[in-house]
Amino acid sequence: MKKSTFPIKKSHFLCTLLFTLLSFNICAQATLINNKGNRNQSYPVITQPKQEIVQLINQVNQSNIESSIRYMQQFFRVAKSPEALIVQNWLIDRFESYGYDVDDISIHFFNMQGTQLEAGNVVVVKKGTEFPDEYIMITSHYDHSTYDIAVGPGADDNASGTSGVLECARLLKNIPTKRSILFVPFNAEEYWMVGSLPFAKKCAEENMNIIAHFNMDMIGWFPPDNPNTLMASGYSNISKALFEYYHQTANIYVPSIPTIRLSEGDSYGGDHMPFNMYEYPSLYIGDIEYHSQHPCYHQMCDTIGPYQVGVKCGVNRLDLAKAFVQAVLASSTELANAWLPPQNLSACSGIDKIKVSWDNNSESSSYKLFRNGAFVGETADNFYEDQDVELGNKYEYYVIAVHKENGQESAPSFKDEVTFVTPLQLPYFNDFTENRHGFEQSNWVIKTISNKTSLCNTAETVAFPDNYLSIAELDWFPIPENTENIAIRFKWADTIRGIWYNARLFFEVTNDRKTWHKLAQITGDNPNWVNCEISLNQFINSDFFQARFRLESSGAQSLHIKKGYITDIEIDYVLGEESIKELPSYFSTFNVTPNPADTFINIITNQQTPYHVAIYDLTGKIVFAQAHFNDGMLDVASLQKGIYFVVASTQGHRVAKKVVIQ
Repeated sequence: MKKSTFPIKKSHFLCTLLFTLLSFNICAQATLINNKGNRNQSYPVITQPKQEIVQLINQVNQSNIESSIRYMQQFFRVAKSPEALIVQNWLIDRFESYGYDVDDISIHFFNMQGTQLEAGNVVVVKKGTEFPDEYIMITSHYDHSTYDIAVGPGADDNASGTSGVLECARLLKNIPTKRSILFVPFNAEEYWMVGSLPFAKKCAEENMNIIAHFNMDMIGWFPPDNPNTLMASGYSNISKALFEYYHQTANIYVPSIPTIRLSEGDSYGGDHMPFNMYEYPSLYIGDIEYHSQHPCYHQMCDTIGPYQVGVKCGVNRLDLAKAFVQAVLASSTELANAWLPPQNLSACSGIDKIKVSWDNNSESSSYKLFRNGAFVGETADNFYEDQDVELGNKYEYYVIAVHKENGQESAPSFKDEVTFVTPLQLPYFNDFTENRHGFEQSNWVIKTISNKTSLCNTAETVAFPDNYLSIAELDWFPIPENTENIAIRFKWADTIRGIWYNARLFFEVTNDRKTWHKLAQITGDNPNWVNCEISLNQFINSDFFQARFRLESSGAQSLHIKKGYITDIEIDYVLGEESIKELPSYFSTFNVTPNPADTFINIITNQQTPYHVAIYDLTGKIVFAQAHFNDGMLDVASLQKGIYFVVASTQGHRVAKKVVIQ
């Protein structure tokens, strides 16, 4: 037994980002991992079964599943017990019997309550032939019993899921796959995912590219009085696209037992949840949909028994366990060899265009770009500069790849929606007028999944709906290379709590809209205003920079909030003295008179060609914009009293003046 972590290529990523707290520990960063994740992973569309995969899943052996469950149910597998170590070593023997050698198998050890457990996570790697650094995970947990108490043999929870991992590993051993597959029976799930948490964190720190994670947990029991046998799976926002792929694939390959989504959502515990925390798409696979009806959940009767009304047992449907294994095996095999849609698509505003980019794919010859559902054009490049855009309009982009050998088209990529705006004028300040601001009154771009769009604004603490997501984005802006210091400040008040780390309010930033870096987690119980200050110096010399607040729950009842507000958002920066230069030749002068003004302003640049002019309020919102403007007068009588910025731009250059309307 090797005492080493799993053999995965390590890659370096951005260092931890600096931020400063002004008061209280409200912007917690201790557990924030600045990882790539796969939140926007997209998947192929499966329309018909492949004969070779049908032949593969027909080899799933129900007797093997039963035999493995019967072996494990002999032991009360408390995570730190000798019995857990016995089962761990037995699992290693089983993997070796399938042909996995010493270089394929390792143990990921971890600490629990300050002590390293003797039994760890068993990790088996089946290396891919073409994309070895892209991973599909098939996992379970082999421990049972909770908090040192032997509450039963755990046939269903979770010898059943672990037997499924073994059967998948057996059948896939000699099947060539383009991508790597990880088989991981975790230990200490019953201690609230103590084993999978550090493993998922390690994956995130090493920036592993995990395409999909299927976690089998309790796959062998079904209510005897329910005539309609079903297979259930849970997902969070991060995993929605993966569930849609799995749901479609499972129902094609295993049509006799339909696959459904858990009605309870995805807030239940399971080893998929730590991966969701680090933004990896992960599914719970198992019939915890009927958990409340299970008579032997964490009981002494959790053993194999008959499928009969009135009989208490843990595993009563070995045929159901077999079907779950077939569904996971088919979905994993399809994905391990699939031609994936274009990945990591993003759309970023520029001065005079929106730049759309995505990852190149060696199997693709060209890409078809779509804007707001309409075909725009085809390109062999992995980017497109869209100049046919108008200020203030929203545009949604996605691409479809064309296969270089057969000319087939892929499934659509992830869709990114962006509002075309000119850069946010710095310094920026927004007090939202009424001093307190809930998301529902936001002037930012609001994107919402679910039937609500705001933080809760009630007197009582309220649980958020299933898989709630609301994102509030500030407009983009560049951070010049001669910036000496730049920071964002804001105030937060009142209470927000989440069951899981990813059920929280986060402050995030990006310089490409592909990776959003978590800089702060906003949570706590603070009835008074709390100041947060976060340094953005890590992103100096970014041509494109954007910040956002993301409020998200994971499953039903996982997020609770009482009167959540953000106000007084301010972005301030200091430029070095060497940065003070004359205006560029494009704008040899830039005068706005009178200042203060009341009914009109006169703009003089001496620019010989037309340019773009815009007026921003202090929130960064455009209140006036005109293309092809020539020097002259603008009517500002309709503007409310206050401070504004007049911005002139052309050919990538821009100048600004502060103007007071009185």
